[in-house]
Amino acid sequence: MLRITLDTTLEIIGLIISCVTPLLVFIFGVAINKKIENSKLSALKEKEWQVKWAETFLKHATDFNDNISLVISNFYYLQMQSDKNKKDEILNDIEIIKFKVSVIDWNIRNYTQFAENGNDVIKIQSTLISQIDDIFKGFKGDLEVVRNYQSNYNKAVRKAHNSILNSK
Repeated sequence: MLRITLDTTLEIIGLIISCVTPLLVFIFGVAINKKIENSKLSALKEKEWQVKWAETFLKHATDFNDNISLVISNFYYLQMQSDKNKKDEILNDIEIIKFKVSVIDWNIRNYTQFAENGNDVIKIQSTLISQIDDIFKGFKGDLEVVRNYQSNYNKAVRKAHNSILNSK
């Protein structure tokens, strides 16, 4: 009969442990690596969303600013015209641009929801639209005031863009 001694049993257990340990390390390593990769993928998807959202917001904000400048430029040009037909044409162009501004305003209101200072952007936007409306009600106004609001708008947009990029 085969007699197993305590020393032999301990050697067998030690041998089994030394064979199983690398396998357990491998299994735990694969499981941990999978969790890390899933976390990385989730973070990457979130960052991709933030970048896309911020990019779209910035495009709309730039379009808004550009269209405000177009309205002001057309208004300035309108004041220099004496031909009624040309004035009517410019006024029609301005109405089209003002419509575009209202659409862009709506879009920006949707995109600022993830920006900490989104309300600042909206307030300045509303003020710019009011300034434009006031200018066309009386066909007069200080265009430098509009430029100052545009400058403040651009600063607020920059903060909102950064906020969207850093949102969680």
